[in-house]
Amino acid sequence: MDFDYVLADPTGNLTVLIISQYTEDTRTSMIQEAFAKEPACEQVGFVMPCGDKRIRIEMMAYEFCGNATLSSAALLMHSSDPVPGSEDIITVDSSGAGRPLDVRLKRLPDLEEKGCCMPVYQGTLNMPVPEVSSFRGYPLISFEGISHLLVPDSDFTDEEAETAVKSFAEELGVSALGMMLYTYDETSGIILPDSLSMRPLVYVPGSGTLFWEHGCATGSTAAGWYRYYESGHAVSTEIKQPGGIIRVDAADGQISMTASVIFRSFQIHHRISIF
Repeated sequence: MDFDYVLADPTGNLTVLIISQYTEDTRTSMIQEAFAKEPACEQVGFVMPCGDKRIRIEMMAYEFCGNATLSSAALLMHSSDPVPGSEDIITVDSSGAGRPLDVRLKRLPDLEEKGCCMPVYQGTLNMPVPEVSSFRGYPLISFEGISHLLVPDSDFTDEEAETAVKSFAEELGVSALGMMLYTYDETSGIILPDSLSMRPLVYVPGSGTLFWEHGCATGSTAAGWYRYYESGHAVSTEIKQPGGIIRVDAADGQISMTASVIFRSFQIHHRISIF
């Protein structure tokens, strides 16, 4: 199947953004083909420009994804060919989010790798405010389109975590569930410090996908928001993940995440509206 797409790399969370139009009859096969074309990708979304500075993204199982939201905003800004240092604000209508989300973007210098120059953007996304509860003794941080459990890495082996996240998702009845397996210095007594390491495991029942993600924006936001929720004061948290660092800032009942996105390839076969 031939369709137009971009391979985005937000903090290692490789995402195929499909630009071509689809029908309900072709949607599933396009998602399957996207994984076949880009075996390293961790998720797929469909992007649809809907204004000069507005774009919609629809994830493969209609879940919410912060990294894909950031990537789609950067893609729309990139379509105007901005020079490094340029800044803009793009509004994103995302599946799984209850309201439009604004992304503040800056074009960074290109990344030179293996003789190729790849566009890079840094973005700050004002995230939806999640609800905090608990499940099986772990903090459960719930957005409208995805929920996350904050779990010490030592509590599960990788195999146990993969089994548990599927079972927990079914029990909770959520559209997507992440287990954010974090590590911390037990001697410090601080469970979630200003800087922590985390391995995201995300299961999406609607698409049947289970990935150890290189970087999870909503999972990072969940950890940052929980620190704010527990402390009651403004916090800034750097979450180190296999794909890099995502910064989360929470204050006055609002939360944002900041990360970068690299566009690693553009598979454009036809002239389309976004380019």
